[in-house]
Amino acid sequence: MKVKRTIRKIIILGGGTAGWMAAAALANNPVFAAIELCLVESDNLGTIGVGEGSTPHLKRFMDNLGISEKDWMEQCHASYKTGIDFINWNGDGQQYFHPFYFQLDVKPAEVFFVNANARRRGHGHAVKPDDFFSSGVLAKRNLSPTPRKTLPSANEYGYHFDATELAHYLKNYACQRGVRQIIGDVVEVSTTQNQYIEALTLASGEQLSADFFIDASGFSAKLIHQSLEVPFQSFADELLNDSAVTVPISLEVSQTVATQPQVKYHTRATALSAGWLWQIPLTHRTGNGYVYSSRHLSANAAAKELLHSVNLPESTPVRFLKMRVGVSEKAWHNNVLAIGLAQSFIEPLEATSIMMTQFTLERFMALFERYQLNKQAAVLSRQTLNQAVMQLVLGVKDYIQAHYVTSQRNEPYWIAARKIVLSKRLTQLLQAWYRGEDFDLLLYQYDQQLAYFRPSWYALLAGMDYRDPKLKRPFEPISADITAQAIRYCQTLVEQYFHPSPQ
Repeated sequence: MKVKRTIRKIIILGGGTAGWMAAAALANNPVFAAIELCLVESDNLGTIGVGEGSTPHLKRFMDNLGISEKDWMEQCHASYKTGIDFINWNGDGQQYFHPFYFQLDVKPAEVFFVNANARRRGHGHAVKPDDFFSSGVLAKRNLSPTPRKTLPSANEYGYHFDATELAHYLKNYACQRGVRQIIGDVVEVSTTQNQYIEALTLASGEQLSADFFIDASGFSAKLIHQSLEVPFQSFADELLNDSAVTVPISLEVSQTVATQPQVKYHTRATALSAGWLWQIPLTHRTGNGYVYSSRHLSANAAAKELLHSVNLPESTPVRFLKMRVGVSEKAWHNNVLAIGLAQSFIEPLEATSIMMTQFTLERFMALFERYQLNKQAAVLSRQTLNQAVMQLVLGVKDYIQAHYVTSQRNEPYWIAARKIVLSKRLTQLLQAWYRGEDFDLLLYQYDQQLAYFRPSWYALLAGMDYRDPKLKRPFEPISADITAQAIRYCQTLVEQYFHPSPQ
């Protein structure tokens, strides 16, 4: 089979976090050293920045770029993230913590798992993950996840950051490594007869041709959907939230209006009447946003509820956002790879958007050389990436949906959220947990299809105390003494490795 032409030029359409992540990653990869890299972005569009949190995967991305954590965090007003505190999701004022799990948590986590299994089978008291994971203890004590002395094994943590500043930081990194930035608005996209993109025409009249294109154009998806007409699979019937209203609070103001102690190292996700409120602590401000369903709440009512929740006057300016929730049926089609919001978006409840962008870029870079070999290799490369991306997106969707269908809140929105369409996989998982059946066997069977693994599923389902209250099946919780030892183990670990040094 004939060798395909060598790719000599790649154009990334769209800046923002996704576009500049792509530019930085490709510029740092030796495979792309001989390829001209250009990024085209408009002066008229800003970074969406719906979520300003990450999963632990972002640390690997920045480490691979050789970027100093201290340097980028300082410039992006970033703080560390130990996990997410879910508040009032059952309407009872209670909360639970979704921790980041690492190797030193193995033994206390097993105690948590056993007690959670006992509880769902009708034995013992409600058990939550907060006390059985080191990051949960760190969150309660408002401590950074960076240890003051070397740990026996690496810990896991994420970040909170200013999305606009992160995009700016990655732009400087990429441009210093040869990426050409072009400012302009694309007014026309030229394609071949077999639906490969040839060139972009700017409002200035300049025409930009390339061999390959990365679509980071946000919800407009100018290349993958508008030009190549790849179908978009909407999740509107599976995830109700389609809107957000946001308001930042400066550090000085937040200290005067706060209704609870100032949080430094974890995200808050508080359930409200028609969605949930995020509160994300940066070093210079707190980001606040209400993610809600426009079918159940007007924009003005959402703004009023948001401002009331964060103790701000109703006259405070806010920003409204619309969200296109769903996924492109193909992330990679012909000579276009879609990333970021152009590819998929699931509400920012677990801060997965950047993780999906990173996952897509890493798979693309791993497949790129094979893609260029011949036509068959190109087809297989695209299929491999598309299957992997779709599996991740659907796995994340399952996990996000589980937050809603396990809630006991009784507002119209929450009642509707319990009736959303679920996959067969999620239905089986939830039924197994609720009925006291072998949940771990299902986790094992679906292992390759799940975006989240055992600790996260247990944190959610035990944290929500999701169970049949009438159920009584044989199962013994771990003794109170051993449970107390497990809790004390995590506390001691934090005191030994994470507490500030004595003055």
